[in-house]
Amino acid sequence: MIENKNNITFWSDGNGHDFLEWANLHESELVSNYNVNLFEEYDSEVDKLTEQWMRKGDFKTIMKSLHSNSDEKGMPEDYIEFKKNLQVVPEWLDLDLILEGCQLSERSGLTRLLVLRNFALLGGYNFANLTKPLVATGSLEKGAAYRLYNTLNFWVDVSRSHAKSGELRLNGCLRTRLVHSASRLMIQNKHPDWNVGTYGVPINHADMVATNIAFTVYYLFGLQKLNFKFSEKEESGIFHLWKYVTYLLGVPAETIPNDKAEALNFFHFWTRYQAQPDQDALKLTASLLHENTPISIFKLDIIKRNMEYIHTSISNHLIDSTIRKNLEIPEVRFKNIIPKALQLKNQLTKNNESQIKDGREKQRSVLNDYKNRIT
Repeated sequence: MIENKNNITFWSDGNGHDFLEWANLHESELVSNYNVNLFEEYDSEVDKLTEQWMRKGDFKTIMKSLHSNSDEKGMPEDYIEFKKNLQVVPEWLDLDLILEGCQLSERSGLTRLLVLRNFALLGGYNFANLTKPLVATGSLEKGAAYRLYNTLNFWVDVSRSHAKSGELRLNGCLRTRLVHSASRLMIQNKHPDWNVGTYGVPINHADMVATNIAFTVYYLFGLQKLNFKFSEKEESGIFHLWKYVTYLLGVPAETIPNDKAEALNFFHFWTRYQAQPDQDALKLTASLLHENTPISIFKLDIIKRNMEYIHTSISNHLIDSTIRKNLEIPEVRFKNIIPKALQLKNQLTKNNESQIKDGREKQRSVLNDYKNRIT
């Protein structure tokens, strides 16, 4: 892998520096125990199965079963065996912490979605290597609404706290894992000149852990910046939930961070190998910025008509100035109005139970809005 120094400012005075302050760490304290071979390690076990299922015509049947959460009747024996092995609960799993993480995910409601879309997802486009598989698979041409629906559907499925959440989480992870595998095989087939030395293997273990950090560090830091309160146990729950999710996605458990200190140690290592945003990254950014699906839970038309302004205001508030410049994210007028309104709203104390119920319903409603947009 090619090491570069493009992201030094990220850690000296950008979002990386903010993360370190939040975690009470200094950059000099970060220890890199990671090997660059992680960029060449990937879910080879499932690639072999996926290649076989595609050749035999079973892949679409398996995906249909996972989308409908139906049983395994009529599925290939090797698929049934593979899924059965994933259903075995690892010894390190703490179900109480999983519940804490899921309930925070639900009760953070719309704030969660705004942070993940306009900070984690958008801010991630700053790291050009991470965007290459998206472009290579044609995801850019499908549009931001399509990508948001699939991502949001995954977020929702893996972070529910109701009785059937375990099955939903497993099926959601399996769907995504198989899509990753099919995408990797397609890239290898259509792009035999793929530069592993520059980008790593498509959708490799290192990039999967970086994506985990978007759902943990970026999410929790963004909540804090918007005055959404959470406990230390809930914070631990988020890291534990996403450790399990990332494990179900095929990454070895020992590679996945357990807390924000471990996450930032890994992220500091990972960013050393990320190139500056290129034209593909700018296209993805512009596509997301201009995606303005009206959100039906907002009753006022003026709000529905100004979704782009709302999303860009949040990105202005959370993403550092260097990344905003790199990605050509415009500065909006009166950029503090939306973040301030959210901060005031989040300061209002509510019963956790009612917050969970309300947040769960709002997240599902937004998911339906995106589904209706693309169908």
